Amino acid sequence: MQLSFYSIALLLGILFATLYLMLGFNPKEYRRINFLVLLILFTELLSVFIWSNSEASVAGNAYLFNLLYVYIRPTTMLLLFSQLPFSCQLQKTVLPATAGFIFVGILISLYLQPIDLNLQSYTYLIGHALVLSYSVIFFKDILKQSKFRDVNLLSLPYFWMASLILFSYGERYIFFILTYYYPSIGNYVVGHVFIWVQFLAGIMYLSLGLSFFAPRVFNKYYT
Repeated sequence: MQLSFYSIALLLGILFATLYLMLGFNPKEYRRINFLVLLILFTELLSVFIWSNSEASVAGNAYLFNLLYVYIRPTTMLLLFSQLPFSCQLQKTVLPATAGFIFVGILISLYLQPIDLNLQSYTYLIGHALVLSYSVIFFKDILKQSKFRDVNLLSLPYFWMASLILFSYGERYIFFILTYYYPSIGNYVVGHVFIWVQFLAGIMYLSLGLSFFAPRVFNKYYT
C-alpha cells in the first residue's frame, strides 16, 4: 500500500483512538462509540490495502469494489449512528435501516446491477444517502437538545463526528453523481476534485480518532 495523506490520516486516527483507550480515558458513554470508530478506521484501512494491492480497476474487479466501498463502508458508518444520542430515539431505526439497505442491495444485485459485473450505483447512492440522512438529522437534533443547551458542543466527540461525516459524505456523494452520471466533465477536472475529496475524507477519519480528546481540550460549558 502506497502511503498517502489518506492512508496516513487513517493510521493516525487509529493511533489516537487506541491511545484514548490505553490512557484510560474511557467514559462509559463513549466506550461503544470508541470501538465502532476503531472498526470504521480499521475497515477502511483494510479496504484501501486490499484494493491498492489487487491492482484492479472498478471495471476489472467490480465485485471487490462493490463489497468494500458500496456495502462495507456505509454499513460500518451506520453502525456508529446506532450509538449516538438522538433525542427522538432515532438510533433505534439504524439497524433496521441497515438491514433494509443490504436487502435492497441484494435485490439490485439480482435484477438490475450484478455485483460482479457493474459498479452498483443505485446501491452506492442509497447507502451513502442513509449515512447523510442520519448525519443531517443528528446534527440538527444535537443543536436542539435541551441537555446540550449550555454545553460547549466543541467538547462533545459525537458533534465532531457528525459534522465531519456530514461534510465528507456530502462532498463524496456529489462527486460520485458528477463523475458517474456526467463523465463529460473531463478527467482533468475530476482528478483535481478527487484530490480534494480524498483530503476531506482523510480529515474526517483523522478527526474520528482525535474527537475523543475534545472533552480534554475544550471546556464543557461556555464561560
